[in-house]
Amino acid sequence: MNEIVTISQGQLKGERSVDGEVTAFRGIPFASPPVGDLRWRAPRPPVAWTGTRDATRAKSIAIQQSMLGNSVLPFGNEEQSEDCLYLNVWSAAADAEERRPVIVWIHPGGFQFGSGSSPFFDGDAWARDGAVFVTLNYRLGKLGFLAHPQLSAESDEGISGNYGLLDQIAALQWVRDNIAEFGGDPECVTIFGISAGSSSVSLLMASPRARGLFHRAIAESGGSFGTVAENSGVADRWQTLAAATKSGKAWADSIASGAQKDIRTFDVDTIRAASGVDGTNMQGIFDAAQPVVDGSVLPAGSYQIFENRQQAAVPLLVGSVANEDLVIGFSPNLAAYRAYAQAEYGDSAERFLALYPATTDAEAIAASLKANSHRVFTWQNWTWAHLHAAAGHDVYYYQFQKAPPVPTGSYDEQGFPRPLGAFHCSSVFFSFDRFSLRDWPWHCADRVLGKTIRTAWVQFARTGRPAAQDLPDWPSFDPAAPRVMALNDEIGLTEVPWLEHLRFWDAHYAARRAASHATD
Repeated sequence: MNEIVTISQGQLKGERSVDGEVTAFRGIPFASPPVGDLRWRAPRPPVAWTGTRDATRAKSIAIQQSMLGNSVLPFGNEEQSEDCLYLNVWSAAADAEERRPVIVWIHPGGFQFGSGSSPFFDGDAWARDGAVFVTLNYRLGKLGFLAHPQLSAESDEGISGNYGLLDQIAALQWVRDNIAEFGGDPECVTIFGISAGSSSVSLLMASPRARGLFHRAIAESGGSFGTVAENSGVADRWQTLAAATKSGKAWADSIASGAQKDIRTFDVDTIRAASGVDGTNMQGIFDAAQPVVDGSVLPAGSYQIFENRQQAAVPLLVGSVANEDLVIGFSPNLAAYRAYAQAEYGDSAERFLALYPATTDAEAIAASLKANSHRVFTWQNWTWAHLHAAAGHDVYYYQFQKAPPVPTGSYDEQGFPRPLGAFHCSSVFFSFDRFSLRDWPWHCADRVLGKTIRTAWVQFARTGRPAAQDLPDWPSFDPAAPRVMALNDEIGLTEVPWLEHLRFWDAHYAARRAASHATD
């Protein structure tokens, strides 16, 4: 790929890899900086430039609290700014005529942390295996998802809150308009995310604003299929516009000084400090600002949209990891666990406690972690697979089961109080070939697995069906006879793990939806 590329905004100069195979273009603006009067507004088109713009370095990432500091998770520390709407492109295409499949990566971080320019998400390996790979930043936390009466009043539609999601859509529009110059095919775009990135994929599939901007979807460990709640929470954090506006106003009032009325005059450091979440407070991720069911960008909750078959009609590759457990809310002792079960699950509490049993305080912590991980992550992707397959679309369902070789004592056991196994986001080390970023005793088999996954995912991006030399034939998901592709040193279709537990969550959410409809 030539180091010099001309896009709609002007000319870029990228940087070739040492061996000359891949050219990276970093820090490309896909929208105008959302600063000053553009804070808390939908993204505006990027400004053109004259001359050749240096695209060899990534730009600032979104404003956020300190990164999740635990050394097992794939986050770094980069310069922050409100001026953050940049993306990065890696291509090994010989020229602009190749038309390779495009993969657009949406980073994890609970809509509060992270960036597309983290070293963990370098797209070099993906480019070498045939994709034009794109990563992006979007506005996070309160700057990305604050709903407020002032902001809704300024909107022609009377809505506010989904600025970060609109940033993602703007990035996809930029890809549509410019990616051919990097050897990518604008008619063959795959969106791909893990955790909050996975939830973003489900929201983009649900949003009519993103229709036609992508043609495949890959998602792991997250979704948006819980009930839409009037209050945010660990599992049901998708708020109505009315609820989000009410909580957003209360937040803004709590940090306003004196007669300050215009929230755009708030100091950015004050906003960051008052975000309600930091690197040690995982529960706070779900209490902070999140995407909003606003009636327009998101016309309804994702479950309703998918159930009504109104989602994007694209092939889906979806799954989770074997041990999603994170400290996203857990019971500190046995008495609290049993009380929580009774209060939360009522007549189903006995069944819940049979599926997630505990007789000691330590077992209660482990059981509540497992239950929350199933509810927040595993069940989301399971449900997504069911709904999309029921609509007649091709779905490929998997579970990543390979545990990274994390040395004993190399992570904060208070932050992750249980054996890690194949932990949340751990597949990134494999699929992105980022083993060098952790000094752990990796094996040749780890690299083989990563290569297989990457090859299969690129093939899915190209054709809508995952395939690789070491991957068995993979039939589309059948809700009537569910099977899952287990990704480990040995790869193969198996029975779905935790099936009885997933059926419990099916019933739990069916009851919640029925109760919600009864009060409408």
